[in-house]
Amino acid sequence: MEATRKVISIVTPCYNEQDNVADCYEAVKRVFTDLLPAYDFEQVFCDNCSSDRTPEVLRELAAKDPRVKVILNAR
Repeated sequence: MEATRKVISIVTPCYNEQDNVADCYEAVKRVFTDLLPAYDFEQVFCDNCSSDRTPEVLRELAAKDPRVKVILNAR
């Protein structure tokens, strides 16, 4: 019988962070790969109506990695 791995959710707020969200994602992924290999993770990015390319970058990350979730807030 295989034990169920625990999942840790990382919630990351974003506003006009097009140059930073990919680096943030990579840093979180590296922590789990190097330091917490016994855990699974999901990273939930919450964008607060960015006016730059943040939503597009987040969608690209989510398309490549199913552990990435995106919430886009609209006004």
